[in-house]
Amino acid sequence: MRRRRLGPNLPPDWHEHDTATVNGRRLAPGTEVSIRGERGRFRFIKRVTRDDGREWLDFWGGPKGCANWRSFPPSQVRRVHRLNTTPENLLAERKKAKQ
Repeated sequence: MRRRRLGPNLPPDWHEHDTATVNGRRLAPGTEVSIRGERGRFRFIKRVTRDDGREWLDFWGGPKGCANWRSFPPSQVRRVHRLNTTPENLLAERKKAKQ
């Protein structure tokens, strides 16, 4: 897995990864998952780890018509979907907002 540093305003013990493995499936940016206790599908963005062992996954999506940036622990991922069904424009909007 490739590791890169976050922005200068964040703690130096946080590390960002482009991929993750959950339930035996590899997540790459854009991979859709279902989250326990949440409605809708979420698209994977990145995995963040800390030097003390804590980690979480960042996603974009949620219920239909609602586009939210959310973070969940890997244990909360219920299913990694084989086919993506959410509109691509949600990901494009997120990238524009971030710039």
